[in-house]
Amino acid sequence: MRKGKTYEQLNKTVDTNPQNTLTKEEILNYALNNGMLDLALIQAQEQMQKRKEILNNHPYEIYQGKDQKWYTYLPDKTKGRLKKKRNSKKEIEALVIDFWSEKLKDPTVADVFTEWVERKLEVGDIGKATYDRYLIDFNRFFTEFGKKKIKEVTPADISDFAKHSVKKFGLTNKAYSNLRTLLFGIFKRAFTNGYVTFSITNVVKDIEFSRKAFARNDKEDWKEVFMEDELPLFIDYLVSHQDILNLGLLLMVVTGLRVGELVAIEFSDIENNVIYVNKMETRYKDPVSGKTIFEVVNDTKSEAGTREVIIPDDYLWVIKKMRILNPWGPYLLMKDGVRVKTYTLRKRQKFVCDKTGIYPKSPHKSRKTYGTILLDNQVPTAMILQQMGHTEILTTEKHYHRNRKRTEAKSRIISTIPDLAAQ
Repeated sequence: MRKGKTYEQLNKTVDTNPQNTLTKEEILNYALNNGMLDLALIQAQEQMQKRKEILNNHPYEIYQGKDQKWYTYLPDKTKGRLKKKRNSKKEIEALVIDFWSEKLKDPTVADVFTEWVERKLEVGDIGKATYDRYLIDFNRFFTEFGKKKIKEVTPADISDFAKHSVKKFGLTNKAYSNLRTLLFGIFKRAFTNGYVTFSITNVVKDIEFSRKAFARNDKEDWKEVFMEDELPLFIDYLVSHQDILNLGLLLMVVTGLRVGELVAIEFSDIENNVIYVNKMETRYKDPVSGKTIFEVVNDTKSEAGTREVIIPDDYLWVIKKMRILNPWGPYLLMKDGVRVKTYTLRKRQKFVCDKTGIYPKSPHKSRKTYGTILLDNQVPTAMILQQMGHTEILTTEKHYHRNRKRTEAKSRIISTIPDLAAQ
């Protein structure tokens, strides 16, 4: 028998065949029939190649701990991921290979979702907070659909699932967009892996909803912003009860900062009357302890990126007073040497609203009030976008512009219009 060639060498034979007259299968059959290759050797090499591909695509690091044991994570449908330990590298790699080999045979929708979301987290496409939100949305919407074998899912199944979810959960258009994000991610990954042959983009685009399909989230203006007679009450209380939290709430009212941005601001981010916004608080669940972790990340919520926010001249004293109350801490908002979290400010704002007899409004309602004030005062569009951190003025006008006038005030305005007066 001639000396055997490796599978890779045979592949090169095909690749260098100038006329491309032989397929790999034909060369392989020829080699086997003429004693050039051992079938067992080929199968072993193919198996090694598959094992290598599985390990390369495993979304988690395989590493050796200080205890000399070997560790990695495996995806878990409920907890996101589970930590695994073995005595040797060979054993931990065998565990990974067995796990993914079983999954790759006939994966469910949930299996592909896990693979997709873990990979996005691993390569940094999403942060841990977004990862947690994807898990929550998946567990909410895909309880039954997630059990389906993905190779059996048809475009009609996806259309039926989307329509049923909108009706079952009473989704708004915005909530449906969150569901749609998961569908895109799952089935694009499935297409890449060869599990499905259709384009999810075309499938989702072709789903037709009636105008009444989506739930409306219209709330009265007085619930969404501080009315003209409420804002002075709110501000007066904050000014007359100055502590680090109330001053933080006041700063939000006069700058329109997001609460997650405010708690991440450091004194070094402020120069004269300008706040340079380039960070925000994010939160996520620790996969091991299950505890919620709060972190400051060098990122902002919108695509606007780092921006300059102007503090009104009449409120520059707020920053000085905050430094007096917090002389050594790096962050603007600190209590007892610890950075204040977003949930603390939300609780304080509810408390102040209760004290002043104002319908409870969240910090985001302060931001909506600020956006409304800018629009009502015809501030230049470019300045509004910068102050709000939006990329399009349509976003501000559609989601942040509310009426702050009571019925009496609106009546006076309408009644003074010359064309509506008695002739």
